[in-house]
Amino acid sequence: MQNIIYEDIVKVQPRGNLTIPKKLRKSVGIEKNSLVRIVKDKGRLIIEPVRAIPYPVRSYTDKEIEEFVKLDAKETKKLKSKGLL
Repeated sequence: MQNIIYEDIVKVQPRGNLTIPKKLRKSVGIEKNSLVRIVKDKGRLIIEPVRAIPYPVRSYTDKEIEEFVKLDAKETKKLKSKGLL
């Protein structure tokens, strides 16, 4: 797949706002109310879309994580003994 470079010049408004041209937004999947990440790298600003998970994510306690790790180790040992890992 060929990587086509597209560039445009936009004016930064007094409050720092700028408009990303529609062609660029569409090509990278930035839609209305999308989130983007802005990274400063070697004097450049990189703007990239951020994909948000549309559902809540559960947090686990340290004890629960420890139990998961122990169970994983037990299951791994079991699978190795059967030659499946």
